[in-house]
Amino acid sequence: MTNSNFIGMLPDIEESRRILQSAAILDAILMPEWEYRYYSYNSHWGEDEHMASMRGGQGDHYFALFQPNGLIIKGFDRRFSGVHDVLQGVPNEFEGFLKEPAFIMDMTTFCTWKLQSSQEWSASKEPAVEAYELLHILTGKADYYYAWATEYYEMSLDRSLVQRIFDMESLDGEILEGLNEDLEFADLEEDIQEIGFPVKRND
Repeated sequence: MTNSNFIGMLPDIEESRRILQSAAILDAILMPEWEYRYYSYNSHWGEDEHMASMRGGQGDHYFALFQPNGLIIKGFDRRFSGVHDVLQGVPNEFEGFLKEPAFIMDMTTFCTWKLQSSQEWSASKEPAVEAYELLHILTGKADYYYAWATEYYEMSLDRSLVQRIFDMESLDGEILEGLNEDLEFADLEEDIQEIGFPVKRND
């Protein structure tokens, strides 16, 4: 599979948003301690902006910024630290993203974006498809997260509950207890507000 074929498999902007929100709320449920989580999502990043991120234990990361005019994702995979010039050709619409210190732009091994006005994803560099491994959550969705989380968190999971979250089914007491019986809604309130995931309380 070539790089262009992988980018062509990426979902549209709204589906990407749902996938990354789902991964973030699942991480919040499975790993209450924020510093040990992999996926995060902030639905209040800026005016009309959402920000999703992933951070691994050895410096690997990505940042995804959802803006009214599109979505841009940059990432760093330490295995490809010799890759350069991946930010060339980024549209002016994402100028603020490129200037955001929190996104560590000097550590970037891939960058891809999709404007609302465009039918296709774009990238200014053609790295090996392996360089996009951090984005496999977007193509593998619930199957990918389930396989990853059971290994990363070393726990058994109900595959059907993971799918219900990825289907954006409102989080209720049954789903919450099935994923983490030691967690209550009160423990998750701050994460729910930040991630913006739909909730159905039983009270």
